[in-house]
Amino acid sequence: MLSTTFTQRFGLDHPIIQAGMGNDCGAELAAAVSNAGALGTIGSIGRTPDNLHDEIRRCRELTDRPFAVNVVTWKWAPFAQVLLDVAIEERVPSVTISFGDPIPALKACQQARIPAVVQVQDVAGLRAAIEARPDAIAVQGNEAGGHTGSRGTLSFAAQALDLAGDIPVLIAGGIADGRGLAAVLAMGGAGAIMGTRFKATNEFGLAAPHSAAQKQAIVGSDGSNTLWDEIFDEAYGMEWPNGIEGRALRSKFTEEWKGRSEELRQAVDAAGKPFGFVAQLAQSPETVVNWAGESSGLVRDVLPAAEVVERTARQAEELLQAAARTILGVRA
Repeated sequence: MLSTTFTQRFGLDHPIIQAGMGNDCGAELAAAVSNAGALGTIGSIGRTPDNLHDEIRRCRELTDRPFAVNVVTWKWAPFAQVLLDVAIEERVPSVTISFGDPIPALKACQQARIPAVVQVQDVAGLRAAIEARPDAIAVQGNEAGGHTGSRGTLSFAAQALDLAGDIPVLIAGGIADGRGLAAVLAMGGAGAIMGTRFKATNEFGLAAPHSAAQKQAIVGSDGSNTLWDEIFDEAYGMEWPNGIEGRALRSKFTEEWKGRSEELRQAVDAAGKPFGFVAQLAQSPETVVNWAGESSGLVRDVLPAAEVVERTARQAEELLQAAARTILGVRA
């Protein structure tokens, strides 16, 4: 078993964290990951407060293991503060905090004595998080799916490990198997965050538009057909914090609209109601926004979430044991 400061502090068997990928990450996925000994996460962006209450309670029916709720803390995010209040009111085992200014949300969790992880995308955010002393820091690299910054995973993670002191550092971006987890642990990280790999599981996005087709598109990807661009947020009519853009698989939508920002904004406005243009995209698997990272190239099948956890942990342990034997053999 792979034990780190993070697994010990959060009561886990494996140093694996399922990313909170919005409201398609519900109780079923979070509970399946947690029951397998990792940290499952309920995504909250796109949820109403009442719906988040329901998902937390459903998750508790499905697991007695630790799980997390992810909240985003930038001002545009719908219900952002209220969703955090719901997580605290429900006394969830832990909270992960992303984007915007996470420090007020972290302080609220600390006051409520709820363990909290702060995700960062740049050195300024990293330094602010270290000063505020969360229970762990999640360092997110550009290879990740969904929203992320511009820094590459390895160099940014190394900086974080140099600066974080005794705060456990979790690493995200381009990790989808035991090799990535082994690399994280070998460089001194306390755990690996995986999003895209958990998107291609049976339990993800049970009500998402064209869910099966999205998962198969990830399985069919070689990892080179993702796009990190503001086009996705333009389609939603959203503005994320400076330096943050979304990564998703290229599609007929991106082929048609890439480089046509002004025309896209006009089309979004013409669609009327909030997210009306995205609703049109979601009518076809060829145009639906399929958030996914470069680790798509490592995903070869759709699996139960528990099997993803077990395979990842087993492979990482085998690789680290083999590396230790090699080092000992060289020294001998």
